Amino acid sequence: MTDPNYSALLLIIDRSGSMAGIRDDMVGGLSTMLAEQAAEPGRLTVDIVTFDTEIETQCSLADPATVAITLEPRGATALFDAIGQSVTSFGRVLAALPEHTRPDTVQVVVVTDGEENSSREFGLDAVRALVTQQKEQYSWGFMFLGANQDAVLSGERLGFDADSSMTYSAGAEAVSSMSASMGRYVSDVRGKSKRGFDAEERLSAMSPEPVPSAAAAPQSVPAAPAKPASGSRGRKKR
Repeated sequence: MTDPNYSALLLIIDRSGSMAGIRDDMVGGLSTMLAEQAAEPGRLTVDIVTFDTEIETQCSLADPATVAITLEPRGATALFDAIGQSVTSFGRVLAALPEHTRPDTVQVVVVTDGEENSSREFGLDAVRALVTQQKEQYSWGFMFLGANQDAVLSGERLGFDADSSMTYSAGAEAVSSMSASMGRYVSDVRGKSKRGFDAEERLSAMSPEPVPSAAAAPQSVPAAPAKPASGSRGRKKR
């Protein structure tokens, strides 16, 4: 029997070159999420895998309170290989544990800002088959978060449920909202009360970057308008 108090989290994070613009926001959002999860009841371990053309495991079965996420954007997006290799390796790590120490809850989270373009080992069909197997045979949970694409459609192609997939905008405010929603989702899963992303969370994750309001923007002082002729109207300022 597995440990009902133990949840294992696998984060698969894109670090391709296009992530440069949101690197700090992503690191900050994910770090905050892990710190909040570390403070919640129950045991949690985290595995972090980052990927571009290459795939790197940063930590395995680590205490989230001690984890430091690093992202150095570079290379292309080997998304299929990252998911395929990470899920396969993670399964082997958990299978090697005595059964009574294995996590009762396993959650995989994939975060990317682009689509697949450089995998060599895994194709779409192989990834979908692997994800489906882990969901159906071992009750693993899978979450897909993607920018610059329809993440719900992309996730479904990979075998992820639609309510567990969400599109986010590649900007500071949206990344912060996305990370908060991710944390809420993981908390619910750990509490055995999974709830998919709702409409408000999806809207917040697509929030545009704030722009200065007209009142806050520097403005020149217009010259006083000439007095309109009798019977005419001045143009109404919008």
